[in-house]
Amino acid sequence: MGAERRVHSRVRTNIRACMHSGGDPVEGVIENVGEGGVFFATEELESVIEQGAEVTVDFDGFRAGEPVNFRIRGTVLRTERYFDGRAVVRAFAVKFRDLLDLTGLSWS
Repeated sequence: MGAERRVHSRVRTNIRACMHSGGDPVEGVIENVGEGGVFFATEELESVIEQGAEVTVDFDGFRAGEPVNFRIRGTVLRTERYFDGRAVVRAFAVKFRDLLDLTGLSWS
């Protein structure tokens, strides 16, 4: 088994999100989030976003009980397809350009 390369811990989520890379937005969910990135999954299997693409990920959350909209730029490190128990999805591991401060953040 390979060595774990992740630097920042992740929090499991189910956050509705949108990812953009110059073309049409891709709707999906963030399955986990950390200071350094997200794992974004979508049922839009034909998305033209590929490994190495520069993307922007938009999602909502709360900081200290107040609503916050996040629009974070990053790079797709890898893509994969898998069955999530309901449908085949395409997933994207996205590394943020800048770290996301998770202090006081919640998703519901």
